[in-house]
Amino acid sequence: MILTDFSIAQQQALLDLAMLAMYADGNLAAVEDERINRLLTSLGCDTDYDRAKQYDASVSRISRHSTTRDAARAHAIHLARQFTTPEHRRVVISVLDDMVTSDRSIAAKEGTFLSVVREALQMP
Repeated sequence: MILTDFSIAQQQALLDLAMLAMYADGNLAAVEDERINRLLTSLGCDTDYDRAKQYDASVSRISRHSTTRDAARAHAIHLARQFTTPEHRRVVISVLDDMVTSDRSIAAKEGTFLSVVREALQMP
């Protein structure tokens, strides 16, 4: 996965979308946490300290927008709109698909989340 041409804001938006996807079904799985850490490594966080710092920063950013399903949806749309190139959009969908399928099942809420993001990205 090539993330080096993402801006810092886009890297944060991608991480935040992945975190929202992880929390979408209300069931946190260890494999989802592993996927987040793998994403953080891909984003250049090479140490446990760096990964933990960025993980915590993302949780802090999304927690403000996760008080209701509508707020989380609106924030996901806002984040998704930061990706304007077709390649960036494909990467975002790939990361999110990997996240929601990592626990071998896609809950209805995860499917809805993916649909919302796909629509915001203007992806089929």
